[in-house]
Amino acid sequence: MDVVDEPTLVRRVQRGDEAAFGVLVERYLDSGFVAAMAVLGNPHDAEDAVQNAFIRALERIDQLQPGSPFGPWFYRVLRSTALNLRRREVLRSHEEIPASASMGSNPAKDLDRGMTRDMVLEALAELPEMQRMAVTLYDLEGYSHREIAGILGTAVGTSRAHVHHGRKALKNRLGEQSFPANEEERKDEASR
Repeated sequence: MDVVDEPTLVRRVQRGDEAAFGVLVERYLDSGFVAAMAVLGNPHDAEDAVQNAFIRALERIDQLQPGSPFGPWFYRVLRSTALNLRRREVLRSHEEIPASASMGSNPAKDLDRGMTRDMVLEALAELPEMQRMAVTLYDLEGYSHREIAGILGTAVGTSRAHVHHGRKALKNRLGEQSFPANEEERKDEASR
């Protein structure tokens, strides 16, 4: 069922097929977490937001237009869920368990990886929310500007501007080498 297209999976879910919803959850669980982190900045809150968004999506699956892909609609549900969670101010503060605490790890590599991850997350957290979401969806999830515009409820040009300004701010914060522009990708998308 992993190769079934999303509109077919959505129809199956609308008819009560739990396994079809499971496939959608598997497809969007990791990327949903990344998107929720872009809004919330805390992995525990991001996990809660993703779980709640999947529940809301299942409850509202009949609202999805026939033939529509699940992904962009789910990201709108997720963004709304994450923003509501943030507004309710139920965000928690947790100490992270260092990656080096796991068995068989390389402490030096874990430290470098953890520092890089933390630097990127800190830099992303400093971006305005729309830039943070646009950069996350474009660079990490591979969505087009048209799809991002639909998810964020903006114009395509605004999506492009959010990605451009977000990338520029990240480059200034992290350095040029840590966030290279992908010219091939831009040319490819410009031809669409």
